[in-house]
Amino acid sequence: MVTDKYNFLSYDELFDAIENDLSDNKFKALAQLLMSAVTDWHALNLREPKNLIIELKKEINNKLTFDSIEGYLKKLKPSHHAWKMEAISALLEMFDFERKNLFDMNIELPEIIERVTQHYRQK
Repeated sequence: MVTDKYNFLSYDELFDAIENDLSDNKFKALAQLLMSAVTDWHALNLREPKNLIIELKKEINNKLTFDSIEGYLKKLKPSHHAWKMEAISALLEMFDFERKNLFDMNIELPEIIERVTQHYRQK
């Protein structure tokens, strides 16, 4: 499974990282987007970033690239999936790692989350 090779930040670690990071850098922006996605996802009791990736992988049934996630978003209906759409929109923003409207189409979402995890665990 895709999440087995990653050891993502837990929800509590993510929350603490955002609260304790007084800078305004790209990692904090990514962490905030991830927190928003985890919070907005529709599944009850979904709290961990790892579980969000598992759920998304089940629903998309493909690599979690920008294109596959965006394609999935386009299939959703606002009347039934508004919160899920909000979560996915936040995840898509994570592909703009440099915050310059230049989306990395070659990376997968778990790799982005791993970058955030490594950054905050090194602090």
